[in-house]
Amino acid sequence: MLPLLAGIESTSLSEREKALFSRLQPAGFILFSRNMRDPEETRELTDSLRRISDGLHPPIIAVDQEGGRVVRTAAFGLPFPSAAALAATRDAHVIEQAALMTARCLLSLGINTNLAPVLDLGSSRTNALGGRCWGDKTQDVISFAGQWNRVLSRRGIMTCGKHFPGMGEAQCDPHFTLPRLDAPRTAFLDDGAATPFTALMPELPSIMVAHVQASGFDTRLPSSLSPVVVQGFLRDQLGYEGVVFTDDLCMGAIASLYPPEEAARLAVLAGCDAPLICHHAADLLEPAAEALRDVPPQILQRAEERLEHFRMFIPDALPPMTSLAYRDFASELQAFCSSISEPSVAVASSPVQNM
Repeated sequence: MLPLLAGIESTSLSEREKALFSRLQPAGFILFSRNMRDPEETRELTDSLRRISDGLHPPIIAVDQEGGRVVRTAAFGLPFPSAAALAATRDAHVIEQAALMTARCLLSLGINTNLAPVLDLGSSRTNALGGRCWGDKTQDVISFAGQWNRVLSRRGIMTCGKHFPGMGEAQCDPHFTLPRLDAPRTAFLDDGAATPFTALMPELPSIMVAHVQASGFDTRLPSSLSPVVVQGFLRDQLGYEGVVFTDDLCMGAIASLYPPEEAARLAVLAGCDAPLICHHAADLLEPAAEALRDVPPQILQRAEERLEHFRMFIPDALPPMTSLAYRDFASELQAFCSSISEPSVAVASSPVQNM
C-alpha cells in the first residue's frame, strides 16, 4: 500500500491512471467537482476504483462534502446547507437531517469518507473559511459539528476533523499563500483553536493538518510538514492515534516551497499517514513513491497500519444506484435546503468550491 490519497483528473479513469493505481496501490483517492458530472457516472468511477484496489479492505474514497460553498455534487443538482447555516438554526433535528442526507448521498455514489467536519473556530477575518465553520465559540463547534459527525459515522461514513491545529485566524487562503499564525502554543489549548479537536478526538477516525505556519510550534516548517506539530503535539501530547491526512500538497502554500514528492516525504516523516496529492497525480505519484523510499521503514509501517485499521471500518456493501431514486432524493434535498437561510459571509478569493 502506498500511503497517499490521489486525485483523479476526469470523470473516469484514463488507461494511464488505471495502470499506475493498479501498480502503486495508493491507500485511497479523493474526488472533486471535476470528477462529478452525473451520479451514475460517478458511481461507475468509484466502482472502478474499488475494482483496481488490492487488499483485505476497500480503498478510501474521499470527498470534501461540507455543505455551502464546498459541495462536490452541485453539478447534478445536489446542494447542501453550509455549516454556518445549520449552526444558525441551533436545531438538533435540522443538523441531524442534513447529516443523514449527506450520508445517503455519499454512500449511493460509492464514497466512503467525508473530509469534514471543519472544526476551525469562525473568525471576523476575511479568509477561505467564510461559511465553513460551525461557530466562533468552542462549545458551539463541539456541539453542532459533533452531532453532524456522529450521524455520518453511524451511517457508515468515515469522517475527518479539519484543519488542525486550527486556522480560523488565518488572514490568507492556503490555496495561494502560506498563512501565518503567531499565537503562542498555549493559546491553541485552554479553550482555544485546538479545543474542538481535543474534545471530539475520541470520535474522529481521522484528522487533517492545515497548511499554516504556526510559529508558536515551529518557525521553520508548515504545520502539515512539522514533526513538532504532528508527532509532538497531536500524537505525543494529545495522544491521537487515528489517521492523519495533510491538506492538498498541490496548494500554493506548500507547492511554492516544496515539490509535491518532497512535501509527501516530509509529511510522513512528521507523523502524517496519508498526504494528499489532488492534482496531476498521474505525473506525481511515481516521484512521490520514490521519495517515500527514503522514509525509515518503521515510520512507513506505522502509517500503513493506521490506514489499514481505518479501512477496516469502511463498509463493503453499498446501496444500489438508480436514476429514479436519485431524482426523488434530489427533490427531497432541495425542499430541505429551501427551508434554511444561508448567512452572508465575507470570503477571500478561493477556488475551494471548484476543485
